[in-house]
Amino acid sequence: MKLKKLASLAMSGVLCVSMLAACGGGSSSSAAVSGSAASGSASAEGTGNVTPVGEYPIVNEPITFKIMGAKDPGAPDWSELEVFQRLSEITNINFEFEVSETGTWPEQKNIALVGGEYGDIILRDKSATDANMAVTDEETYGPQGIFLDLTDLIDQYAPNIKAMMEKYPDVKAAMTSMDGKIYGLPYVFHTATVQGHTAFFSEEWMKNVGVDKVPETTDELYDMLVAFKEQDANGNGDPSDEIPFACVGLTTTIRDLLIPAFTGLPDGLSFNLDDEGKVVYAPATEEYKEFLKYANKLYSEGLLDPEFSTQTAQQWQAKVKADQCGIYSGSPTTLDPSTTAQQLSLPPLTSATNDEKVVKQPLYMYPGRAFITDKCSDPVAAIRLLDMFYATEEDAVEGFSGLTTFVGWEGEHWEYTDDTKTAYSWIDPITGFSDINKTVSVNMELPGLLEFNAMPAGSPLMEMKCEQVAEMQAPYYNIKNAYPQNARFTAEESERGNVIENDLYTQVLMMTTKFIVGDTDIESGWEDYLASLEKIGLAELTEIKEAALARWNEAIQ
Repeated sequence: MKLKKLASLAMSGVLCVSMLAACGGGSSSSAAVSGSAASGSASAEGTGNVTPVGEYPIVNEPITFKIMGAKDPGAPDWSELEVFQRLSEITNINFEFEVSETGTWPEQKNIALVGGEYGDIILRDKSATDANMAVTDEETYGPQGIFLDLTDLIDQYAPNIKAMMEKYPDVKAAMTSMDGKIYGLPYVFHTATVQGHTAFFSEEWMKNVGVDKVPETTDELYDMLVAFKEQDANGNGDPSDEIPFACVGLTTTIRDLLIPAFTGLPDGLSFNLDDEGKVVYAPATEEYKEFLKYANKLYSEGLLDPEFSTQTAQQWQAKVKADQCGIYSGSPTTLDPSTTAQQLSLPPLTSATNDEKVVKQPLYMYPGRAFITDKCSDPVAAIRLLDMFYATEEDAVEGFSGLTTFVGWEGEHWEYTDDTKTAYSWIDPITGFSDINKTVSVNMELPGLLEFNAMPAGSPLMEMKCEQVAEMQAPYYNIKNAYPQNARFTAEESERGNVIENDLYTQVLMMTTKFIVGDTDIESGWEDYLASLEKIGLAELTEIKEAALARWNEAIQ
């Protein structure tokens, strides 16, 4: 393949995808230098078999990397996917895959790592049951030297990853292990459809009861709910079958919409940061008490579904489909397309105790989705390969970037509908992501950058979802008060902290429900409730969270 000199690889707006990399098929001694080029590898200018940064193929003479990883159940073998086939053509690097389904991957991976029989690169280190597995692996096998320190390799040979880390300090902090080194690469995604809280109500209901303004405060919401209850909001002739506010438990609209309206904190049932950057537990604040009074008022007046704490998702959905529910939470993709045009979204609210609209930013990154191991014969070639996954759409190499792993090649699998690049459509025979995942790429969570603000064309539901994100969520993402989702904890902190946090959560859910339904009086029971949280270990857990936050703040500098 003829060498191709690329233009600047500087990137803006990067999405990182973590790859667990294990390099096999070569002597492990060449990778013994932590984070630096192994003996015989190229410099940034290019020597030996590796070409200079920005030139392709990556190596002059073909090499082979053994890649281990987790694939989804029923997914094709990675050797059959166009992404890896074309990457081989672009880079001159061949791949041998040893993949396991996510259910058996943790065991197979552990056997390989403990037995020393692992490859060059590990990708998609994920578990169906343990969301923190990749970080645990990173903190375990990085300091042991099994996963290479990538810090210097990134600095010298990975301009896309480096630019991403400079633009997004929070991503850099999430990549940094507790010893200050970088062992793994993340999967970072910012798309038009990544969504936080969602609450809907019928525009027709609003018209039927004479409400002409979408609520923006909790008082205005209350007034609309009263109108829903007292009138025939659904227009079926029965003014008594309406459920003004319907939900399943406390973890949907109540957690993401009602509680933040009072506390001004993005996570209604967990830890946040106050305006001075100190850790605060939302359910232990005075503003949370005001939320409880409001929710109790809704319940006692028949505005909140009396079955909110006991019904199943299926029972709730049946009520929504029967047009019995006023405010309800859910994804637009679960709505009936024929009624989509009549659905309005409830924006983030303010209240007497909080004048700031707050939305919790959805998860946008998975750490540890790629590692390079100490058995890798050419870490420089490996980091050059992984860096391609972090290229922006503008800096794609022969059409390959982080976006390619999501939707395939532009002009072959999909295309923008017009020059505004706000919508895209599939190109026959591709009809959707199921086709992409069968023949082109892996279903998410490969390492790299995914930054895609276009919406699927011809889908009213997805158009609604994108509008919600752009108009009612993204402008109100509260980052300053959000506890870092990717803060890291020591093994001891995790072991003790998880026990306390689970017990706190159980207690909060139980007591919040009792307060709302009136089983426990809010005023007389509040101090005992706070005392119960302290007895469980709230102060101790706050100290643990503070310690992890301090490490995060240091890493983000």
